[in-house]
Amino acid sequence: MKKTCTLICICFFLAIGASLPAWGFDGIDIPELKKQAEQGNPDAQSKLGVMYATGVGMKMDKKEAVKWYKKSAGQSDPVGMWNLAFMYIKGEGGLEKDYMKARNLFRSSAELGFANAQYDLGIVLLDGVGGEPDKADAVKWFKKAAEQGNRDAKKILKELGEKEPSDK
Repeated sequence: MKKTCTLICICFFLAIGASLPAWGFDGIDIPELKKQAEQGNPDAQSKLGVMYATGVGMKMDKKEAVKWYKKSAGQSDPVGMWNLAFMYIKGEGGLEKDYMKARNLFRSSAELGFANAQYDLGIVLLDGVGGEPDKADAVKWFKKAAEQGNRDAKKILKELGEKEPSDK
């Protein structure tokens, strides 16, 4: 039951998170973005993946989104890894649900300093999605995200009775 609730929460945050970057795509030159992505630019690959995943500026195509997220993640782009992790959580774009792969992708992205991935890694660690629960490690990642201003991380630290990093 706890894992189901966690997965629902993660999917909810995915829906919100996937729509947020799309706001910045208003007026983007899609042919130029595609050209940059095809030339190997990991940021462009990740953005193109988001556009395909959300249907912003083009027809929604989750398989094409996965293709671009994988290219971006393959170049150690934290946003590409983070987005690909959610595709594994939801089993979209032709991927089988794989919580362990998602957890590993969240960790790789979090280790590169991406606050959203640090928070999401904390969530999966706390609830044992894709592996054993690890509250101590989860708290560590929530604190890292909170240090970067992630409000959700600050809130969950408070709920867990932990001090925010600024409360030292």
